Amino acid sequence: MELGQVVLCRALCSEAEGYLSRNTGVHVGLAVSIAQDAVELFLRAVMKDRPVSGLKIPDEFVKCMDYIDAAANQDESKYVPFRARLIELNKARVNFKHYGLIPDKADSRRLLGYVGDFFDVAAKRFFDVRFSELSVADLVTSTAVRNRLKDAERSLQEEDLEKVFGYSAEAVEVATGELIALLYSRSHRWSPSSSAGLDDAAIRFARELEGYLDDAAAGSERMTIMLALAVNISELVRFESVVPVMHRMIGGHYKWERMQDASALTISDAAFAVDFATKFALSVQGRMSPAD
Repeated sequence: MELGQVVLCRALCSEAEGYLSRNTGVHVGLAVSIAQDAVELFLRAVMKDRPVSGLKIPDEFVKCMDYIDAAANQDESKYVPFRARLIELNKARVNFKHYGLIPDKADSRRLLGYVGDFFDVAAKRFFDVRFSELSVADLVTSTAVRNRLKDAERSLQEEDLEKVFGYSAEAVEVATGELIALLYSRSHRWSPSSSAGLDDAAIRFARELEGYLDDAAAGSERMTIMLALAVNISELVRFESVVPVMHRMIGGHYKWERMQDASALTISDAAFAVDFATKFALSVQGRMSPAD
């Protein structure tokens, strides 16, 4: 599945909405053009995912739809949805890009609505994903990291800022831990056999000591990793200033502790935290790939 291209389509749609909101002639035209780019990119992802033997992938927009419909082998449930609306969108884009004809804002709003309807149906039909829920976080392959990023995004939509900060911080912690584990593959110091003969209090003390040593080592490793990944130091400082401190508990879950007053933090700070955590996770993922 060409998930990366579909996620990019989602980003392009958001960009188109941003241009439309500026409410000036050229921006309205750009909104339509970018929205059409998103649809065409999606169609090309479908063609790549479902090639037709003996047919060359076309360059023209309308012929891309013909190609996909041909691949459906007369199964209408696999046809390109809202074909007539997409043709209207493409005409508006051609008029703007090649002839300088700027569409009316009401028409542009309607056309972007068509695009939204298309993706709601087509993303589910061809890739079995909900387009409205897609984000760059979906490109993160680690389930543990991705789930935390998606939790942070949902919390951002709900404007539950503390959860945004907490889940974003957890995502960074987990991604860091996964990279450290890959690099060092450290074994557990206190195996069941090594604790034989110790009473419960001694075992608890040993584990607490181990946790302290691990935290101290992890702090040093964490900074080394940040430098190795070329993380923007200013962004890192800002991120650390808005998120709570993470304490990893027995069982693998995290406890959040606020070391600073969070009352002045804003939705903008929360959005930044999610963005930083997502970029960091993808950077770690790049270093963990076989190519590296």
